[in-house]
Amino acid sequence: MKRILLKTNQNHPQIKAYKQAVEKGKKNQHVLPKAGSWIVKRADSLKATRVFDTQRQAISHATIIAQNQGTALFVHGEDGRIRERVDFQCS
Repeated sequence: MKRILLKTNQNHPQIKAYKQAVEKGKKNQHVLPKAGSWIVKRADSLKATRVFDTQRQAISHATIIAQNQGTALFVHGEDGRIRERVDFQCS
C-alpha cells in the first residue's frame, strides 16, 4: 500500500477558520475545584489564574475574562465533570 501525502492550502478559508478555532479554544476559561477551593484556569495553562473560596466568586471572575477574550467558560462541578458551558463573542 502506497501512502500519498496531500498538500493543503494553508490559505484556504476552512483551514484558516479551523486554526483560529483551535487557537481560540486554548484561551477558554475553566472553573475547577481544588483542595477545598475553586480555581480559574486557562485551558492551555498549567497554573491557576486565581484561587477563590467559593465557586460563585470563581465563576464571576472567569466570566469577565471569557467575555473580554470572546471565548468559552466551562464550569466544572465538585466531581470535576463539566456541568455548564457558556460561549462569549467579542463585541
